[in-house]
Amino acid sequence: MNRWTICSPGTPQVYGYRIVFRNGGTSAGMAEIPAIPPRATREPVTEVHQIGNEIKVIIELPGAKDDMIQLEITGSTLVIDARDADHHYHTTASLPLVDAGSMQRSFKNGILEVTFGNLPAGTTVPGTN
Repeated sequence: MNRWTICSPGTPQVYGYRIVFRNGGTSAGMAEIPAIPPRATREPVTEVHQIGNEIKVIIELPGAKDDMIQLEITGSTLVIDARDADHHYHTTASLPLVDAGSMQRSFKNGILEVTFGNLPAGTTVPGTN
């Protein structure tokens, strides 16, 4: 039996089973766990953190390249698009009050980090209510 299987692109790559034991140690049977879709078909994982006087947005974009990433700020939303022949990612992140002009980004090993400076409380951002 071959223990290693090469999966073609677009096919599920994770399978699993669950065995449930009831009181007395007898098996209640096995149930197949649904396959997890490949990362390229899921929405990117996005996190927003406030660290000191900065806001850091971290986005997982596996397989992406830096030159394919486009960022746009619309009101208090950061829009992230990344597209090439093999990958297409689109997601958004809600931002607190940030200085859009202070935006800095870095991309390494499929992780995009976008950093903004905080704006003082009471400041209004054009395009928001």
